[in-house]
Amino acid sequence: MAKLPEIRLCVGTAGPQNLIATVWVASLLDAQLLEVRLAEKLPHLRIADRAVALRAVKLMGRLLDAEGRAVGYEQVDVWA
Repeated sequence: MAKLPEIRLCVGTAGPQNLIATVWVASLLDAQLLEVRLAEKLPHLRIADRAVALRAVKLMGRLLDAEGRAVGYEQVDVWA
């Protein structure tokens, strides 16, 4: 999974669902295609739940417009 460019975070947890992944995809279709690719590569994988954020207002400190383009920057104070 670490070699897939869509994967942004992948961590192990304790319990019956023992893996959490955060992915960035451009569309719902891309999310479905990623699930298919994962199922092909990892036949024992079971996807227990998923959540989709349809629009991000801010990403990596950049303010985004409705099309997802960076239109500004918000300074983040990591010590606040």
